[in-house]
Amino acid sequence: MPYELLVNIIVFIIFIVAFISADTKGKIILALIMAALFAVPFMFPFPVVKWACFIGKVIFGFVCYFYIK
Repeated sequence: MPYELLVNIIVFIIFIVAFISADTKGKIILALIMAALFAVPFMFPFPVVKWACFIGKVIFGFVCYFYIK
């Protein structure tokens, strides 16, 4: 996927900003979701899993963006 790196960078930057503005419980939840989205494709290298995590990263990025607002 040619846009995977770009999406990863954007989601990571939005995650950092949301992580800074979150409370303690929110930080734990955000960190666990982010770690799962980035670790699962390496643990299960199937195309379906990679696509599901890619779509999950996009949705997670939108949720973090709206959390910041």
